[in-house]
Amino acid sequence: MPENQPQLISDEILSNETKLSTVLFIDDDSASRSLVKKIIEREDYIFEGVGSGEEALEFLEDNEPDLILCDIVMPEMDGIEFCARLHLSPRLEEIPLIMVTGLSTMDSLSRAYEAGADDYIIKPIRQVELLSRVEHHTEIYRREQAAKNRIENLFTQNESKTKFLGVASHDLRNPLVSIRGISQYLNNEKFGPLNEDQKELVSTIVQASESMRTLVEDLLDVSMFESGQMRIDPSIQSLEELIDHAVTLHSPNASKKNIRLIKGVLNSDTGAEIDRRLVSRVIDNLISNAVKFSQPDTEVRLLLESDETSVTLKVEDQGPGIPEEEFDALFKEFGRTSNLPTAGESSSGIGLFVCKRILQRHGGSIFVENRSEGGARFNVTFNRSIENG
Repeated sequence: MPENQPQLISDEILSNETKLSTVLFIDDDSASRSLVKKIIEREDYIFEGVGSGEEALEFLEDNEPDLILCDIVMPEMDGIEFCARLHLSPRLEEIPLIMVTGLSTMDSLSRAYEAGADDYIIKPIRQVELLSRVEHHTEIYRREQAAKNRIENLFTQNESKTKFLGVASHDLRNPLVSIRGISQYLNNEKFGPLNEDQKELVSTIVQASESMRTLVEDLLDVSMFESGQMRIDPSIQSLEELIDHAVTLHSPNASKKNIRLIKGVLNSDTGAEIDRRLVSRVIDNLISNAVKFSQPDTEVRLLLESDETSVTLKVEDQGPGIPEEEFDALFKEFGRTSNLPTAGESSSGIGLFVCKRILQRHGGSIFVENRSEGGARFNVTFNRSIENG
């Protein structure tokens, strides 16, 4: 393994997979315990033997064997009662349990299975049968535990990644805002006139800082969603007002490609209970993507429709459309399609993932379709009241 490559499987998991399996045998007959001990230890298992269910429960307070063999007929606490008590513990209930009994009646076996037993062996114990059952059940149990440990390990790593994204994004946001603000002042010649070469350089800084700011905001939102810390602050907002603001914001970039942003409203009442900041990010992402993937000298239409219960925004472009087999990739984290921005703009593959999560938090929906006349149409629907979502 390269020196700097992270270790995905912990040393604890590796040791769990290579250590010897432990078998606990519960039987009040010492001769039976001695016999099973000889058979088990001959095959490199660790043997633990106790004479009663009470002793077994005491042993299990500090130990977790890989398999339990338990006689059914025992004084005080029989095997069926022990089995039932074992399955009351979340820590122990997954350990496989094989009943060992001289009773072969269907009634006793049925009660054993009802109590949670996984298998049974009839006395007198035969070596081949015992080892076959022990090997089968311990192998399954060890594999299940190894898979469980891997999942828990990956979950921990994912939590660390999410925390890192949140901290890094938060710390990067403030200096990027400063860079963007200063570069805009320069671009507007607030500190004096610029020659053509200087204007081009400053304009590049403005665009780059804006792209980085958007990426950092997306990463911060992703970390908030993944950690369950994203909260919404809903209030009645006019979607038409948010669209007007977004059109003003994106018009400079659209004009560079001679793309017209056209708004259409079919109903004057566009109010909905939404989080203004988060929904503004949805609108910004959709307009930005439409401009990025549209050819010059085309149109991007923003159409608002509403009824008594919902408000729908449709963002239509005249681009190449989206290959239908790639629809699912659009809304996945870091998902991208084979289409590329038409002027070399950057695309992180996070924006639409964030949009979908924001819509889910609002109880709304988002989907995409290809227009028959060419281009793509994103449909975003908000319920007028979140309680009705």
